[in-house]
Formats: sequence, structure tokens, C-alpha cells
Amino acid sequence: MLHPAPRSLLPEAALPRLPAAHVARPRLAQALLASDCRLTLLCAPAGFGKSVLFNECVRQLPPGTRLVWLDLLGHALSPAELLARLAAALQLTPAAGEPGAELGHLLGRVEQPLWIVLDDYPRQPCAELDACLDRLLERAPHTLRWWINGRRRPAWNLPRLLLQGDLLELDGHALALREEELHGLLQQRELSLPAELSQQLLHSSEGWLAGVCLLLIQGTAQNLPERLAAGTALLQEYIEREVLNGLPAALERALLVLAHVPRFSAELCAHLLEGEDAPGLLAELRRRQLFLHGLDSCGEWFRLWRPLAAMLRRHSPVPLQAHVRACQWFAARGDVRAAVEHALWAEQPEVAANFLQRYGQEQLLIGHSVAQYLHWRDGLPASLFSSTPRLVCQQAWALIICARLDEAAACLEHLARFLPQPDARRQQQWLAQYQAIQGVLQRQRGLRSARQHCLEALAVLAPAAWSQHVLCYQALSQQAMAENDLSAAQHYSEAGLKLAREQGSVLFEALLSVDRIHLLDMLGEGVRAAELVEQSLQHLQQAGLQGPVLARLLLLRGSLLASQGADQAAEAAFVAGLREAESCTDAYVLFGYQGLAQLAAERGEFAQAQLLLRKAERQMQWQRVPEVRYRGVLQMAAGLLSLRQGDVEQARGGFLQVQQHLQNHDLLAPSGFYDLQLRSRHALALAELALGQAQAAGAALRGLLDDSLRLGHRGLACECRFSLAEALRQADEPAAAAAELQLALAEAERQQQLRPLLALYRRQPAWLQQALPVLAEAHWQARLQPASAGAAGVAPSESLLSKREEAVLQLIALGCSNQQIAEQLYISLHTVKTHARRINVKLGVERRTQAVARAKALGWMG
Repeated sequence: MLHPAPRSLLPEAALPRLPAAHVARPRLAQALLASDCRLTLLCAPAGFGKSVLFNECVRQLPPGTRLVWLDLLGHALSPAELLARLAAALQLTPAAGEPGAELGHLLGRVEQPLWIVLDDYPRQPCAELDACLDRLLERAPHTLRWWINGRRRPAWNLPRLLLQGDLLELDGHALALREEELHGLLQQRELSLPAELSQQLLHSSEGWLAGVCLLLIQGTAQNLPERLAAGTALLQEYIEREVLNGLPAALERALLVLAHVPRFSAELCAHLLEGEDAPGLLAELRRRQLFLHGLDSCGEWFRLWRPLAAMLRRHSPVPLQAHVRACQWFAARGDVRAAVEHALWAEQPEVAANFLQRYGQEQLLIGHSVAQYLHWRDGLPASLFSSTPRLVCQQAWALIICARLDEAAACLEHLARFLPQPDARRQQQWLAQYQAIQGVLQRQRGLRSARQHCLEALAVLAPAAWSQHVLCYQALSQQAMAENDLSAAQHYSEAGLKLAREQGSVLFEALLSVDRIHLLDMLGEGVRAAELVEQSLQHLQQAGLQGPVLARLLLLRGSLLASQGADQAAEAAFVAGLREAESCTDAYVLFGYQGLAQLAAERGEFAQAQLLLRKAERQMQWQRVPEVRYRGVLQMAAGLLSLRQGDVEQARGGFLQVQQHLQNHDLLAPSGFYDLQLRSRHALALAELALGQAQAAGAALRGLLDDSLRLGHRGLACECRFSLAEALRQADEPAAAAAELQLALAEAERQQQLRPLLALYRRQPAWLQQALPVLAEAHWQARLQPASAGAAGVAPSESLLSKREEAVLQLIALGCSNQQIAEQLYISLHTVKTHARRINVKLGVERRTQAVARAKALGWMG
């Protein structure tokens, strides 16, 4: 948002002029002006707008306050020179004596409130001046406020000032441009960029104001991608003059090496920079604020800021020897991923392949490791990855994790080249490894033969191959669920969990918990399932683990919340899970898109639901996932969407296709959708009901209810009861319908499964209120509120926004940043962005400012 510069309360001659293309940043100016600290300190590299921000603030000088603005230009300054300049500005004559003492006396003589701005504090260490100001800051009168900015953090007793509440300090991260400020800058330059390109500009510049402005000079939406990739002559010259000019040679050499290293610590620097005082160089980089970005809360790991690192990399050769040394250093500490990366940068693919063999299944499930592994696989010679049986198996597991099943099967064929093995034991173990992979692979393809492979592998695999044991138990549990043998699924799940816990593997325990949660949900144990989700997420968080397993748990959280009728919380969980799944190319994105599509359909947003299903299909194809993993799921989801829209025949045809495909090819349901066949029967019965064939629908639903109860599918049985009650009512059997409703309601409350009740309430509110008088009670009315809104419709003047969305929009209207909104509402930054996005969708706008204007026009906010 573009803000006009505040009206100055001072003569223009008293201040430096504001830049011609000045864009005010009220979030920063207001924070500084609201503080009553005696010292406001800005320490950041060149080009973050420190001087302009102070200029913006002092133009709002309180009445009766005197201002002294001294531009130090970054040059060295003695206490005597500071005394002389302050005395001249205050029109006072200093006494002869020690400059530090006289400065104190001089400032004590000023009776009215006083602001002193020291702009661009000396960039080189200046011990005498630092000591002098340290004393002044400690003893300054309460009417005096210091405003100091510079590129070097002065050697003052800042911790003490902070504890006393006398210090407000901002660094480069706080001063970096935010999304809304970049939008204001682009508006001022009359430059319209696609949202993705705008985000890319913000990411690559890390909000560095000077870098953004220099890139935008003569920039267009067409040439900006090239400028981001290659930089510009102006940007290079600025960095050379303002950042690198005058650096000691040792420091410049260190920067040229560190620009090629994604992350470094003092210990790694000492290993890389032989013969240099590495800890001293790193400390000097920190003191000089040379674009050093901290990667942890302990101050151990760092990287260079992207704009500086990118420019240095473009104009300096790759330090191969440094990468060799980094590879050795990371390998010695067991960080296989970093060792592999540096071996590749050192142009030593054989070394990289050797390190790759140390990867295990557990490491492939951490963070983005599997995506990175497959990226290496695509970039390295294929012969390297098929050079040992371990690497062949490793590739196959990585491909299975990403559901690239055809490639995994082709990869597995390479194992035949390593047979026979030199002795019977090794021969037996590699064959067992092969069977374990085949078992898991065939389970992912929905083939019943998976069980035999897994059982035979489990009988032979050595105890040391415990991760393969766990994966076989997981596949057996999944197959049992798909075959509706829930007791066997529970048995295999418990066996796998026990083994994972014995090995102390939080990750594999969480992986098996994913299927355990599915199983509990099918058993109608929704409360236990939700508890297990939160427990597993907590364990992953405590272990600092991200990746596919985290994504799947977040998506399951969304599904369980949706079952409970908590649609907003469910959507937030789905979005978070999708983001994590997409970042590590996990096929569970299908689960997330299908869940979001169902929520959209329940809100009547059919176009949005269709869009989400198309995105799911496109994502599956991009990730090279075979159709057997997603085609039936998408057909089922599309059929349910058609059913909601009244296209019953098309829906019915889709449900029949799902059933016929599974039956004709003797396939089991894919992972995450284990009850697909039973649910297709339920959907077909609903289609019959929609066609007015109540008797046929009732018979089908009774059969499905009996089967569900016999098999232990109490979750589906609960949904069947609600559908059967509706069929009985349509068949003019009111007493039987009411009795079935009572049973359904009791079971839904026990399972905490509100969704089928809400769905029926949207269609038949009057009948439900008559047949179930208990729904008139306050606690039920509160739980049925979403369905009531859907049934009654929304008046044109009535807000479509939730209470939380209204709160977010009110803070947006006040000019708060996403971070400030997160802090005020005690929610995460990601949740704020989700609310903002949903607000835009509901209001049919693209920008925050448009959302505020639209809401006011509709009378939804004052």
C-alpha cells in the first residue's frame, strides 16, 4: 500500500531530503515512534533504508522537542569532533576539558526534550568514540533520545540497555521489505508483475530495498526473470562500491569461498579457510553486518544473503578444493546429504555415489531428502546409481516413496546383475531385499500378491534390516485394510510399531501411525485417531523432523477435523499438509486436494471443487504417479461432486466405473483410500436415492450397513445409518426412519463424526428438527451452525466471512503486516496468509486493499 509521506513539522533545510521515489513504511515508522526507549538503533548492511526511515520518523517530531541531525557519513569521528558538532548544532559553547565529560555537561544544559540523530555511524571500529557514547547512553537525561544507525554494531553495553528497557534495535531482517511494501513500490513505478514473479523478486532479494530498486530500474515483467538470474551492471557496481570496497583482503577471500557454501559454521570456516583466522573472519563479518543470515537460534550456522552470494558466485570461479574439504568435513560428522552435495560441486561424482550408499530408508523420509536424492539421480550418470546392489535398492525405495512405481520396477531389474552373490547368506539377504521391495511396490499397485512377497521377506531378512521389516509390516497392514480385514491390519500395524519403537525411530513410528490413524478412523474411533495425530505431530516436532510423514499427518488432521464439522480448521490443516507434501513431491497431495475439494463442494463452491480435482490430477501426472494410484479416487470424488450438482446419471456412471475397474482387474484400493470399494457402494445407493428409487436404495444401504458392521467399519456404518434413515423417510416409513436416525445420532456423537449429520441437516433441516428434538438443545445448535447457514442461505448484506477472517480483515484495514496480525491474534504467520487468501476468494478480489474496500462497500465492516 502506498502511503503519502507524513507532513514535516521541521523546516526542510533541517533534514536531508527524502528520495524522489520514496515509499513510506508505516509499520516500521510507527513501531519506532511508539517506543519510549532512550536509544533507537538500526544496524544493517548498506541499502536497507536506515537513513530514510529515520528521516520519515523525525518529520513527526513531537511538539516542543528539539532535533539535532548529524550525518557522520560512516567516517571515523573522535569524541572531541562529536562535541564540536553537537555544540554547534545546539548553539552552545562547550567548556575546555575532557571531551566525554564535556559532552555530558553540554547535553545536561538542554532543558527541552531533545532527539539526536547520528546517521551512518562510523563503519570502522572506533574504540574511543564507542566508549564515550557508551557512557553517555548510560547517563543521559530522560528527556534525551538517541537515534543511531550504521552498518556496524557498536561495542556498547547493549544487553544492559535492553534489560533496562532503554534499547529498541532493528536489524536487516526487520528492515527488509514485506509483501505489501513491495506492492507499494511496484505501484509507484507503475509496474505490474504476476504474483509468482513478485514473490520470486522478494525471495531472491530477501527484501533488500536497494537491490529491489536497482533491479527495477528499466525492469519489466518480461526482462525481470533474466535480471533475477543474471543480475544487472548497476547492482554489481553498487555491491562492489558499497559492500566490498575497502574490505581487508582476507575478508574478501573468505566471502568468495563462502558464497559457494549454502551453510557454514565457525568450525567449518576454520576447515575451509586454511591459514586464516576463520573465527575472527566470521566475527568480523558479523560486526560489519555483511549480509550474514543466521540459520538457527543458537547462532551456530549461517549463510550469506542471497543477493550478495549470487553476485559473488557469478564473478568468481567455483572453489573446487573448498568443496572437497567441505565434503570431508560433513562426511566425518555423518551429514551424508551435505557431503554428497559438496562432492557433486567438487566434480567428484564417484565420491558422491559412495556417500549415497550410506543413505537409509529413514533418511529418505526426512525433509526434502527424497526429492533431492531423485534430483541427484537425474543429474548423475545412470551407471553410478546401478553400480552396487545397495544403490539399486536405495533408488527403488526413493521412487516408491514418491509413488513413481513404473520407474521403481524398472530400477529393480538391475538387481539381477549382482546375482549370484559370493556366498549363500548374502545371496539370501539380497533376494529378501528384492522381495521386500517387490512386496511394497505391488501393494502400491493394488496387487494381492504383495502379501506373499512381504511375508517371505520377513521370514528371511536379517535383524539389522529392521527398516525393511517395518516397511513390510506397513504394506501388510495396508493390504489388510484394503481387503477389509481390520483385525489383521491391527496385528501388522502393532508389530511394525513395536519394532520401530525398539529401534528408537520416531520417524518410522510416525510413518506407521499414519496407517494406524486410517485404521482407527475406519473402526469409528475418531477421537483416538485425532489424539494419535496430535501425539505423532508433537513427536516429529520435538525431533525437528519434516518431510512426507509430517505432510501425511497434517493432511490426516484435516480429514479428521472435517469429520468433526470443524471446516475452517480442517481447511487450514489441509493447506499446511499440501504445502509440505508438494515440497517433498509426496503422492499424498491427492489426499489433500480431494479433502479440500470436498469442503468446497459442501460450501456450494462447485467450480472451486472441480478446479482442485483437476489440480490433483495434474499434480499426479507431473510427479509421474501411475493411474492405478489416483484414477479411482478422482472418479469417486468427481462422481460425488456431480451428485451434489444434481447430475445423478453422470455420478452413477462414475461410481460404477470405480467398482468395475477394481473388480475387473482384481485390484485393491490405493493407500489412504482403503475403503474405496465400500464407499463406491454407498455412493451408488445415494445415486439411487437421488433418482427417487427409495426401495432399491434402502435395500442397498441395509446390505452395506450389515457388511460394514460385520467387518468392523463402524465409521462407514454410521454414515450408512443417516443415509438409510433418509431412504426410509422417502419410502414413507417415518417410524423406521426416526428409529434409524436415533441410532445414527448416538453413533455419530460417540465417534465425534458430525459430517454426515451436517450433510443431512443441509438437505432436510425441518425433518431432522422434528424427528430429533434433542437437536434444539443449545450445544447441538452450536454444532449445527455451519449447516444452518448453508440451509438458510446468505443475505446479500450478511458477511460471508468467519469471525477470525473478520478480525484479520480489520487488522489489514489498520495497515498491519501479516506478522503483526499473527502476533495480535496469537496465530501462525501461515494461518494469517490462509485467512487472507480465503478473504480474497470470498470477496472476489486479488489484493488486500481491494478486500478492505469491497468489505466496506458491502457494509461488512465500518
